[in-house]
Amino acid sequence: MDHSYLALDLGAGSGRAIAGYFKDGRIYTDEIIRFENRPVQLGNTVYWDFLSLFENVKKGISLAVRKGYNLQGIAVDTWGVDFGLIDRNGTLLSNPVTYRDRRTNGMSTEAFKLLSKEEMYYISGIQLMEINTLFQLLSLKKQNAPVLDIADKLLFTPDLINYFLTGKTSNEYTIASTSQLLNARTGEWDESLFERLDLPRLMEKIIDPGATIGALTWEIAEETGAFNAKVYAVGSHDTASAIAAIPAGDDRWAFLSSGTWSLLGVLTENPVLTEEALVNDFTNEGGVDGKILFMRNITGLWLLQRLMNEWEKEEKQSYEVLLSEASKAVPFRSIVDSDDEIFSNPPDMSQAICEFCEIKRQPIPRTKGEYVRCVLESLALKYSAVMQRLKQSTGKSIEKVYIVGGGSQNTLLNQMIADALDMEVIVGLTEATAIGNIMQQAIADGYVEDWKAGHEIIRNSFEFVSYKPEKHNLWHDRLRESGC
Repeated sequence: MDHSYLALDLGAGSGRAIAGYFKDGRIYTDEIIRFENRPVQLGNTVYWDFLSLFENVKKGISLAVRKGYNLQGIAVDTWGVDFGLIDRNGTLLSNPVTYRDRRTNGMSTEAFKLLSKEEMYYISGIQLMEINTLFQLLSLKKQNAPVLDIADKLLFTPDLINYFLTGKTSNEYTIASTSQLLNARTGEWDESLFERLDLPRLMEKIIDPGATIGALTWEIAEETGAFNAKVYAVGSHDTASAIAAIPAGDDRWAFLSSGTWSLLGVLTENPVLTEEALVNDFTNEGGVDGKILFMRNITGLWLLQRLMNEWEKEEKQSYEVLLSEASKAVPFRSIVDSDDEIFSNPPDMSQAICEFCEIKRQPIPRTKGEYVRCVLESLALKYSAVMQRLKQSTGKSIEKVYIVGGGSQNTLLNQMIADALDMEVIVGLTEATAIGNIMQQAIADGYVEDWKAGHEIIRNSFEFVSYKPEKHNLWHDRLRESGC
């Protein structure tokens, strides 16, 4: 394949290298490698294994070249907020710490002594979550962490990988926007946040999606064989690339990125910085092509993923069998709030669900099917409640929802969402992030004219499936009872 691109799509649980190429007005993708991205606890700190992650990045590039792809471009996208620190010699000072580490617990209280919650939101437009980069940096400052004395630059996870691929440092806009340190109106670092919170100024120049970062270093090119490839900045926050891939054609739609995290929202031209948006925990994150992702971060399939991992220790689990058992379980028996702190990172997820149900005086799930139905129904009800607030906060008329990401393959959940929201649900872009990543590279490279042309190619390349509401009355009554 003479003209191809490689998306390095790295999630908080796994990573993959996916090659993409164009033929006869369509885009084709090929998964080159998939690998685990596993956090490691060392002492009291939970780290990402960056060395393993970068080794797999290089392996993905090498395998794509060996498979015959003449890579014109390479681009990285990852989860948000996490970062690595490098010194003035370009040395990584430590494995990056994961957002699930407890070092930020209580940091919002410390921050609000210096800057009110309202002021912070009206500057950054970002949902106030203690995992955000702002609170991670504040935690290092409060601990007098020695690493800050020798740190020269802060690079978010995709920026860090790009640095070790090219030797060039920068902070890409969409990933930078997750930090809560960017000014939502200007798209630049907000100096007042650094000054009032007394945070170290380690940030780099902001670059936009579509920028060319540079060629691979000679060492990386020689090791991988990708001598012709340029490294591009795309929507390096994975959500930004995923939503950019949706070929909706009008503006009467919402998106749901369904995975470990769920992100439900709409595209806007400008940030929504109202009291209503603040109260309802909406965030304004940077998108591709000048758009803002106005959305709500919701703990998504994390609960189900953890349950699966726990059950796998006893015997091999079949996703299809579990969904079949869940479909036969009694509806609305147990409902949990996935965003409750008890589900953040418990040692035993099934026990956490039991504890929540006991506190709320609900029946405790007894079978695996009941646990799975509990998680899926709880998510669908949560989406319905957030959708109502999304409409109120934006005044937009929303008629359908595009679901992207791995969770879009969950047919039972898709139908539940259609019923709970009483609107059409459309799926078809399981690897939306990689598709958006590859398309952005092709546009930056001049191979595809613009996003309008890109969306037409995507529309012609994939089969989209629609779910229509079937039992909305049941869900409407349950939503009213739950008080969501």
